[in-house]
Amino acid sequence: MPIQSANPPELTTLDQWTGLNQQLTRGTIDDQEAWWNENLYGIGPGNLRSCWGPSDPVYTAPAGTEILRMFFGYIGGPTAATPQWTMPPPGRLGWMFLSDGNVDQVDLDTQAVTRIGQVWTPIPPWNWGSLKVWRPGWVGNIAGQQGGVVIGSPQGLYAWDGSTLSSPGDPSPEWLSNEVPGIDPISPMPIGLPGIYCMEVYQDRLWVAGKNVVSFSAPGNGANFSTALGGGSFGYYGDRLTIAYMDMAASAGYLYMFGDSSTDLISNVQFSGQGTPTSPITTNFTYSNIDPQVGHGFPRPVGRWGRYFIMANGDPRNAANTHDEAFRGGIYLMFGGDAQVIGQKVSNVYTKLITRSFFPTFAPMTMFGFRLMLLNGLFTDPFGVTRSLLLAWNGVFWTVMSQKYDLTHIGSYEDNSVITPFGTDGQHLYRLFDHPDPTLIKRLSTKNLRGSGQSMLTIKNFKRMYLEMTDHFGSGVSITGYANSGGGGMPGGTQGVGFELAQGQTQTIEPAAIVGAGIWTGIDLQSVSPDFSIERLHLAADERTLFGA
Repeated sequence: MPIQSANPPELTTLDQWTGLNQQLTRGTIDDQEAWWNENLYGIGPGNLRSCWGPSDPVYTAPAGTEILRMFFGYIGGPTAATPQWTMPPPGRLGWMFLSDGNVDQVDLDTQAVTRIGQVWTPIPPWNWGSLKVWRPGWVGNIAGQQGGVVIGSPQGLYAWDGSTLSSPGDPSPEWLSNEVPGIDPISPMPIGLPGIYCMEVYQDRLWVAGKNVVSFSAPGNGANFSTALGGGSFGYYGDRLTIAYMDMAASAGYLYMFGDSSTDLISNVQFSGQGTPTSPITTNFTYSNIDPQVGHGFPRPVGRWGRYFIMANGDPRNAANTHDEAFRGGIYLMFGGDAQVIGQKVSNVYTKLITRSFFPTFAPMTMFGFRLMLLNGLFTDPFGVTRSLLLAWNGVFWTVMSQKYDLTHIGSYEDNSVITPFGTDGQHLYRLFDHPDPTLIKRLSTKNLRGSGQSMLTIKNFKRMYLEMTDHFGSGVSITGYANSGGGGMPGGTQGVGFELAQGQTQTIEPAAIVGAGIWTGIDLQSVSPDFSIERLHLAADERTLFGA
């Protein structure tokens, strides 16, 4: 055992909090990275903030059913109460697609539930379906102007305004067709659209995609797909679409077509003609491929990151593999026309994605004034536990989050540029990261710290840890864990540590004595305190001799 030294200890300080690194081994990541950080988000240097927990259930599925898909949007409140020239009325809604084919509309404020009916057909495991707001119930300055959503699946296309359902073959509502009863011929709701795996509103038209066929409506009329009025359909030709179109998303004047193995683009939509028998409207556009190898591999919406999109791929079932990690893909940012891989730092987690039970889903959110992208999935963590995890990306670095429940699907509602995430475990709908939670576990695992330069091979006596922390909730903070030492032929060992910030005390620097010798020490901490920040973590060591000298 190295002898005691009177030399001043060497101090290693962690305070930059630059995110998770599950790409490398624990001993090779950067000192300022975390080998594991769960429900601790690096707001900036000196501020590793604890995440909040989920709300109580906002909605509960009827007995014997399961929430398979969900969508969110705004279509306004009761139209008769809509005043002119003021802010829109309440109307923040979620739509729950249930396993029995019903869709329930949920008011996210009052939690009132409206049964729409059996308007989709679940087809496991893909459960194709989509919902888009055609326009909200507050457009322009006309008091009480009506709006609604379109609901699509292989069962057909439906229109819903919050109280009235228009089914395939029914007269289409005025808010969807822009056809005035008693003045214009009324288009029926379309019958026979191919598939409807996904939908998007682009250039004042409704675009729908089935397995390998895309249809588009007439301009300004989401119910009429007649070629005479400028609608139409086209099939896919080529070898880049292996399974199906997975999603469609409009941004910056383009319509992105996300296939399972490639990404295409529609642009420059133009039409000519008068819409009469002698002068039908003709629609022309450019359809081009922007990436022949990177697509979105799961039949769920891509993540929307401002003007750009985030995709995930690599479902082993698509290649008829039985091993969960076989041919696992990655996480990509579609930056304009360039698919850039961004998931390197979570690669050892993402390769443990399991898709047997449910597909991964994306949802952006706003937290502590920052925008993040969440990717929910069933993963096996580095500790061997298989559970629902949220991989969170802020545009620079990653962290891991969880919400106590085994979430199977996540989504977002945006209002006033604030993005609220929601999640379901199949039975209940929750607002995520809703409030400080005294039962949500927060975890931090550092690198196996060993210094730099010659210190990387120096045997050390580890003396103390110091933790600087702040309480944001007022109930006190308790953090416990272990320091694990080893390497260099030394016995090392595991030392329990604990840090306490008393109730009513805002900030503290707490020491913890540790006993251990070796080349490195890794620190594992956890807490269930509701709301706090770790500012700095210091490790003091007495360097003794070069290993092998």
